[in-house]
Amino acid sequence: MNAWVKNLIGILDEDLDEAARIKIMEACGEDCPFTHLNDEKLLEIKNSSENESDFLQNLSQKWRVKFENGNVYVVFDKCYCPLVNENTEGVSKTLCYCTMGNLKKKFRIGLGRDVDVLMEKTVLAGDDECRFKVMV
Repeated sequence: MNAWVKNLIGILDEDLDEAARIKIMEACGEDCPFTHLNDEKLLEIKNSSENESDFLQNLSQKWRVKFENGNVYVVFDKCYCPLVNENTEGVSKTLCYCTMGNLKKKFRIGLGRDVDVLMEKTVLAGDDECRFKVMV
C-alpha cells in the first residue's frame, strides 16, 4: 500500500468517529477512478434491461452481483483496490467505505434511485471475502 494512503487512513481512524470516516470515504468512492464497472458499461446494461429485476439479473451476468435468500449482494473474493496492491496486512477497513460509496453510485445509476449498501464483510477486516448487501 502506498505509504501516504496508509498514513491518511490512519489519521482518519485516529481523529474521526466512524460516521465521519464513512462520509468521507463514501464521497471518495463516488469518484473512484479504479472502479470495477465503468459508468458507460453500467448504462449499457441499464438501457438493455426492461425493468429493475431484469437490470439486476443482467448485471449479475456481467459483474459480481449475487442473489441469496431474496437479497442482492456484491461480493469480491479478494481486495481489488489498487491502493492496497494486494498487500492487505495492517490496512484499515476504513478504506472499504470507498467501495461502499462507489457501489451506492453504481446502483443509483443503474436503478435510477438511491439505495443503501451495507458492508457485511471485508478482507481488510480479516474476512475471507468482501461482501456488500444492496438494499434494493
